Amino acid sequence: MLNMPMLRTRIYFIETSAAEHRSLLCRWVEQCHESGRKVQVLAESGMAARHLDQMLWTFSESSFVPHGIHVPGEEDASVHQVLITVGEVPLGPMDVLVCDAGCSLDFMARFDCVLHFVVKDDPGRRQDSRLMWQKAKDRGFEVLHVPESRNAKMPSRL
Repeated sequence: MLNMPMLRTRIYFIETSAAEHRSLLCRWVEQCHESGRKVQVLAESGMAARHLDQMLWTFSESSFVPHGIHVPGEEDASVHQVLITVGEVPLGPMDVLVCDAGCSLDFMARFDCVLHFVVKDDPGRRQDSRLMWQKAKDRGFEVLHVPESRNAKMPSRL
């Protein structure tokens, strides 16, 4: 029997280039935050988490995205609307998972919505995204494609 998500998680596969990936990620985090959603940003390492932390403060002159980096053992999920974690760290209730690193479908199933970035000019990452799309679809996730031409604006349904 397939392991199905309890609630139907929506995974947005957002096309981007390697050069634009993280600035686009920051714009989507900002839009999620502005819509009142609690956001977990998954980074692959402490260095990547610190880089994302810096980018969220500086990616746009006019933006303000209050956030923090998760410190193990602290109850920071109740303090921050946007929280960066290194790896798959279960936190309190969060609405949106933004993936800057690989992530299992089991972890994704904990969220209403997941943002996965398809880096089109990296053949390995593009292939990983194709495989994830198929596995997610097979497991009953709702999978949605956001073409590069429309990736700057968050869908209203998010």
